[in-house]
Amino acid sequence: MSYGDDKWTPMGHEGMVLSRSKTHKFLRVTIRGFTWCDWCKGFIWGLGKQGLNCAECRYTIHNKCEEKILRSVDEEKKMCKVARGVPAKGERPIFRFKVKEKGYGDALVEVDPNESIPALYIYSAKEKKKVRCTDVIAEKPLLNPRHLSLRTPGREITVQFSSRREREQLAGALSYLSHRVTSSAPVPLKVWVGTWNMGDAPPYDERQLTAWCKVHEDFDIICFTVQECEYKPRAGYKSCEEDWFKTTEALVGPKYFRVDKLSLQKIRMIVYAKTTHRDYINTVCSRTEATGIGGVYGNKGGVCVSFTIRETRLCFVGCHLAAHQEKVQDRNSDYMEIVDEMSKKLSGRKNFWFTNEYHHVFWAGDLNYRIDYDRGKVVQMCYQGLEGWKELYNHDQLQKELAKETVFIDFNESQPLFQPTYKYDRMKNVYPDDSKQRIPSWCDRILWKSFSDEVITQEDYYSAQTVFGSDHRPVYAVFKLECKNPYIPKSITSNLAISSGAVADIVDKKPESYFRIEQLRGHKLDSKDAGGYSDPYVVFVSNVLADDFKTQRKNKSLNPVWEDKEVPLLYVNFDERDYLEQDYLMLNVSDWDSTSADDPIGQAHISLRGICDGRKHNFCVRLLGKAGRVSGTITGTVQYEYKGP
Repeated sequence: MSYGDDKWTPMGHEGMVLSRSKTHKFLRVTIRGFTWCDWCKGFIWGLGKQGLNCAECRYTIHNKCEEKILRSVDEEKKMCKVARGVPAKGERPIFRFKVKEKGYGDALVEVDPNESIPALYIYSAKEKKKVRCTDVIAEKPLLNPRHLSLRTPGREITVQFSSRREREQLAGALSYLSHRVTSSAPVPLKVWVGTWNMGDAPPYDERQLTAWCKVHEDFDIICFTVQECEYKPRAGYKSCEEDWFKTTEALVGPKYFRVDKLSLQKIRMIVYAKTTHRDYINTVCSRTEATGIGGVYGNKGGVCVSFTIRETRLCFVGCHLAAHQEKVQDRNSDYMEIVDEMSKKLSGRKNFWFTNEYHHVFWAGDLNYRIDYDRGKVVQMCYQGLEGWKELYNHDQLQKELAKETVFIDFNESQPLFQPTYKYDRMKNVYPDDSKQRIPSWCDRILWKSFSDEVITQEDYYSAQTVFGSDHRPVYAVFKLECKNPYIPKSITSNLAISSGAVADIVDKKPESYFRIEQLRGHKLDSKDAGGYSDPYVVFVSNVLADDFKTQRKNKSLNPVWEDKEVPLLYVNFDERDYLEQDYLMLNVSDWDSTSADDPIGQAHISLRGICDGRKHNFCVRLLGKAGRVSGTITGTVQYEYKGP
């Protein structure tokens, strides 16, 4: 062993490395798999490689670097931050995760909170080198709950963890250290949704649009959806689509950025968000579904944009349903087709209908439901104000269908307290006589659906009567909701409170606490088999669970009863009540099939808010299945059992 005043030297096979201030206990090791050299930051790649490893601080030295290690004591203090010296003031642990890089194999991810701008280091299996990344956005794909997509300017990498717990820890560390999230408390969000059937004509005066979208009210999210938007583009534009989207861009101004846009022939949607939300929006997805002539023509149908903002999932649907007074069933069928077909394209979880998957779904458009009443009396009551409008609402087709639960089950709509939005004179607020004697109606509507216990209020629902150019008047709604923040696990914050400066390898920990489900029963489930029965089983899904948990199946039953031993314990990622109570248990009930893919029966959710107190809580939830219709009921009890210290 040798020792110098300003340098230190490792021993041959086993021993110590000394300096004036610290002592390392180094052992000669054979490295299996791969890691990296903490001296040169290069990969130690492959099997059987030799190196030195400090038994106390896990500091690893590549065998090729032994002869190169000549550093001053001051530099050495920075390099090995633990062992037996006093740690540098303010230094926090570096978090290290072993992952798999999608398509390439093993990789390592390291988060260093000690840099002025906290950085993510990826030891890429693809590039076989260490890559430093800043401004990292982490996306959590629902379909692969152990995956995390890491996006940086000019780069994207998808990594897979050995457990969901590890994924949550890295996502939490990135959010916390980047200062994007300083607290798990929810953030208020103001959402504007507008719909307008433009009648294949441009706005008569763009300045009138400010009566529709009052941007000065400082909305966080703005969603425009329009129908019959096909007119000759005005000067400076190559297409109607470009004309309209640029018009909305000028309307909202520079403090908003476009989240996404799409068109289905004359049906268009564009969503904006305030620029301050840019780093918090991810997993953006857009889809279309045509329901027009032959079920394939896009004159009728739906468009959709969905995304996650912080930890809240939002979905915006715009549609144009079947026209004409008597076509109620056709409109209902269009809605059902949009739900079913869009779910195949949009749902992030297997066998889920998309309307059951988002915290908030906003559905707007020319729904085309009419008022069933004498035209002359309808016109008269249109001009009578609130008293007349309330009477007309009793004859509204959509209101009747909602009451019968034939469509838009679990959706909400405030009673329209404004004049019916169709059919107007294009340049005046009057309902002209026409050859077809169309009855004035609230064709243009906005509905919403939210998970139970989600905080949301509708602050406004009105029509912009001064926007001319079409025989419809635009409608808008304003919502205020609470946006969930990513939860920061205590395994991250507690480590950061220790100024050790060491490398904190994040090792998967077997979960101990769980939810216990008992007395699980199904009632009047949909039949999926030819004999009039189903073979149902339940899969419990949640972001807070360590895995998806599946019951045993019950053969040939529409009213299944599961014994308690047939329902697994639902282990959780973290034994932290605040973490659990901000989420939900999703119940996905399916019919087992021996010869083909299992058929989904329906989904429901149980809010975890208030039930993590150790007591048994009863639940009774309706399943919503094909076409968004009720497909049965599930009952039982749920109890959280804490097994922590």
